[in-house]
Amino acid sequence: MALLFAVAVCLCATPMASSQEFPFRNTSLPFDERVKDLVGRLTLEEMVAQMSHGGANNNGPAPAIPELGINPYQWGTECISGDVDAGPATSFPESIGLAAAFDYQLLYTFARAVSNEVRAKNNNYTAHGDYSFHTGLSCWSPVINILRDPRWGRNQETYGEDPWLSGYLGRAYVTGLQGNNSRYVEANAGCKHFDVHGGPENIPVSRFSFNANVTTRDWRMTFLPQFRACIEAGAWSVMCSYNSINGVPACANKELLTDILRNEWGFKGYVVSDQGAIENIMSAHHYTNSTVATAEVAVNAGTCLEDANEEDNVFASIGQAVSEGLITDATVIDAVSRLFLVRMRLGEFDPPEMNPYTKLKVEDYVQSEAHRQLSLEAAMASAVLMKNDMTMGMTLPITTPVNSACVVGPFINDPSLYFGDYSPTLMPEYIVTVQDGLQDAMISKALSYAEGCTDGPKCNSYDSSVVKACSDVELAIVTLGTGKVLESEGNDRADINLPGQQLKLLQDAANSAKGPVVLVLYNAGPLDVSWAKSSDLSWL
Repeated sequence: MALLFAVAVCLCATPMASSQEFPFRNTSLPFDERVKDLVGRLTLEEMVAQMSHGGANNNGPAPAIPELGINPYQWGTECISGDVDAGPATSFPESIGLAAAFDYQLLYTFARAVSNEVRAKNNNYTAHGDYSFHTGLSCWSPVINILRDPRWGRNQETYGEDPWLSGYLGRAYVTGLQGNNSRYVEANAGCKHFDVHGGPENIPVSRFSFNANVTTRDWRMTFLPQFRACIEAGAWSVMCSYNSINGVPACANKELLTDILRNEWGFKGYVVSDQGAIENIMSAHHYTNSTVATAEVAVNAGTCLEDANEEDNVFASIGQAVSEGLITDATVIDAVSRLFLVRMRLGEFDPPEMNPYTKLKVEDYVQSEAHRQLSLEAAMASAVLMKNDMTMGMTLPITTPVNSACVVGPFINDPSLYFGDYSPTLMPEYIVTVQDGLQDAMISKALSYAEGCTDGPKCNSYDSSVVKACSDVELAIVTLGTGKVLESEGNDRADINLPGQQLKLLQDAANSAKGPVVLVLYNAGPLDVSWAKSSDLSWL
């Protein structure tokens, strides 16, 4: 399988045609000495440019430094369930599904596979001079926030409500993604969103202005432990969150980013803002009243890199803040040094032949047979059987074909509904719908189908096709849930009810069939399925 990715834009710097060898390229020197030499050659303007281009859209990549032969660097990459929006990639279950497997080794192996694909594609992109969004090696993953509100739109991206489990699985992801080479990092993990971030997205207020009031006890016992585990596992990046913590925006919170993260935990990596979070310090939290003041509080708190909504952003004012004595030269140097330390550990400034990860090729890893098999195994392990009712003479799994069966609900034939937020781009030939899969499995001599909902999972528009499809069948399979249509980033749910007319769809199928009903749910946060629980249904 040979995959070629189109080159969107060439931003590559051409190294100077010079025999001059800078000490930062001397591989026999310690990393900290090399970083000190590199950063010491930069002007304040160049350092500000590095700090103010954190990735998203037109905000990245960080610009080249031609006089040093340094190429651009793309900081923005999503890797939560596979490599996102950088061409085809293997798709794995969402984090909440992987957590349901309670399997450290599975999550570690998944992260190794993702890292292989991220690095292989980055090798391909940079070889073509492409540093566009999502092509880099610095993953904005894992999400280790606590699922505290079941209606939160990003529950699918988390490992659940338990701080210990979230930290345990976070370790697996970080160590798997970053690899076990003693010198080089394959792809660097970025634990997010730091901190006390577990909703809301937009209910009852916007996440951009939300203030999380938290006691010291709750902060220390619920919201910090999993991040400490992430740092202890060696993560090189942390993303500060949109919200304020007890009145102080997270990306301007010195207690969080310096006192706890650096001084208490010994973090050596960099802090990047969530997209637009630095701007929100001023525009949403009204904590400051100018870009210079905003840059001052964020940089002095410990934020190293701004992921902004616009190319002209708040951190572009760092130079003015330095000239006014609001930020010291030493603070800027420390922030930029952290950025280049990670780039150096990724192998950017070493000869390619020294780094085993530079040899990874797209055709060997991206949606390879081994990775697709691992994805299938992970999906099977992540499925949760909630109830298996045997009173009607049948139990899951279905091993004996029945004479007639119906497969109904909004999820039976729409591949776009099977993948959560921040899912990779798949090749169509690797996607199997519920309808196709059950037909291939030959669970019944006669299968009838009906979606019932004409507007997908919202199911505000419902027809009677389900009654007809399930009339007198020996087995009914009903697919319900939310999908990312109804729960995703920026999209909370108002309640945990089955959406729209989905309950009626389930009841119609159950009342029409003469045999057992299997309910399959596609959701991240919980759903009220009390009717199914009290009825003669088996459900996943």
